[in-house]
Formats: sequence, structure tokens, C-alpha cells
Amino acid sequence: MQTARQLSPRDWLVLVEAWWALLGSYFALRWMKFDHIQALTSPATGNGAVSSDVLAWAWRRQRLVSMAASVHLLSMTCLPRALALLWMVSRHGIPAQLCIGINKSAAGALAHAWVEIQNEKIGEPEDIDERFEKLHPVKR
Repeated sequence: MQTARQLSPRDWLVLVEAWWALLGSYFALRWMKFDHIQALTSPATGNGAVSSDVLAWAWRRQRLVSMAASVHLLSMTCLPRALALLWMVSRHGIPAQLCIGINKSAAGALAHAWVEIQNEKIGEPEDIDERFEKLHPVKR
């Protein structure tokens, strides 16, 4: 993880954006129905492949979201982090999706949220699909 001294002025602006996006996600999860939150962070529609430069850009945003979460006044778990990142990339027209997975064991169930862009798990290890079974949206 980079230190504050290594951040560029542009990174500082993204870090501030991430801090506010995390705060918005945190309160949205407490005050809004999840359907409304999903509508606010609806994925951008795009056709064609996303370039490796765009994926690198998204990974950079994810690292800055994590950095902002680590210094946030509130405890930021994976869901507000994922929602903040989803909002940040979607508003730039990048088609991304929120993924929520569950890991059931004898000890209980663990859940985790992350963002995917063209099946690439942004900020997550490659084996995330093995550790968490992805939940699929329920159609009404």
C-alpha cells in the first residue's frame, strides 16, 4: 500500500472522492432499500471489451478506496467498499457489477462483496470464486 507522500495530486482527489463515496454507501445501506441502492449504482452499459488500461485504472481506484476506508471515521466493511468502487467506476461509463458471495461451513456463514469488470475481480484474489459461492439476483 502506498503512503500518503507517494500519492499524486490526482490520487489525492480520488482519495477524497472515495472517502465521500464510502460515507454515502455506509449511510445508504442503513437508510435505503437495497433495490434503491442497486438502482443508484446500476452498471453502465457498454459493448466491446474493456482494455487492460481501464482494468488497471479500476484496480488503482480500488486501492484508493481501500486506503480511504482504512482512515475512515466509520468501520467500512466489504459491502460499502464495493458499492463505493462500483459507483466510482460506473459513473465513468465502465460496465461493472456488484458481486456478493457466501461461504457456508460448520462454523457458520461468511459473506463477501466485491466488484467485477468483465469477470475480473477488482482488488480480489483469483480464488475468490472458490472461497465464496456467488449469489445470483432473484428475478421477480
